[in-house]
Amino acid sequence: MTKLRLVLAAQLLFFTAWGGWLLASRYSDTPEFYLATSPLDPRDLISGTYVALTYDISRPEGGACASFTGFGPLFVKLEPLGATAKTEAGEVQIYEAADCAKTAPQAPGWAAATMQYNGRLTAVYGIEKFFLNENDPRKDALSGSVLAKVKVDKNRKLVLLDLVKKL
Repeated sequence: MTKLRLVLAAQLLFFTAWGGWLLASRYSDTPEFYLATSPLDPRDLISGTYVALTYDISRPEGGACASFTGFGPLFVKLEPLGATAKTEAGEVQIYEAADCAKTAPQAPGWAAATMQYNGRLTAVYGIEKFFLNENDPRKDALSGSVLAKVKVDKNRKLVLLDLVKKL
């Protein structure tokens, strides 16, 4: 019986530590910024309340991005290049893909992506598809009508903080 309690305690400790790590990476002191979404919204009625968004940064073209044709890991430099959008909180700058690199540069503002072929070569950041509560008002968000409020965590992964409606 004590072995079972030890196993259960180990599992509880593992999931508590994992949850703490996820919360710590979400609330790190890195800056928050906005990404534009592209108009495409596949829905999956069988899977539940499911949102799929595409981003303009999924097809990076700035700097050395045009020379990347292979699959695998990629780092994309995200910075404001002049585009803005109006939200309820006022006008915000839109971040765009400014450059690409195969290895992680030491400078801030670089996000990790994976190049995949989904009908065309696409940079995938891990914030494209997610499930929401059935009563969440964001479940009806359509690509092109919302901005994604994101930040880069300490592992250079993009973290989706919120979806903000464009005016």
